[in-house]
Amino acid sequence: MVKYDYIHSDDHELVRFTLEGDNMAYSEIVRRYESMVARTVKSMLGDVQQADDVGQDTFIRLYKSLKDFRGDSRLGTYIQRIAINQSLNEIRRSK
Repeated sequence: MVKYDYIHSDDHELVRFTLEGDNMAYSEIVRRYESMVARTVKSMLGDVQQADDVGQDTFIRLYKSLKDFRGDSRLGTYIQRIAINQSLNEIRRSK
């Protein structure tokens, strides 16, 4: 089994590895972007339990949609957009 240097891999490589079934590559994506997602979600929802749930939902949504990521924008931008959309959905649900 070939071991990859995930820490030094760029986002596009990590996406490709993930799509090939490499869960460690996806773990590296989550590690890189979890604080950005947390900041985004908490800035929209406040520091509440729903913010943690929406953060987790963001990464679930990302995993399911990664095959649709074309690479036209940065991966961080794509993830942030998912986090914003998930937060807006939570705001609508709670009203």
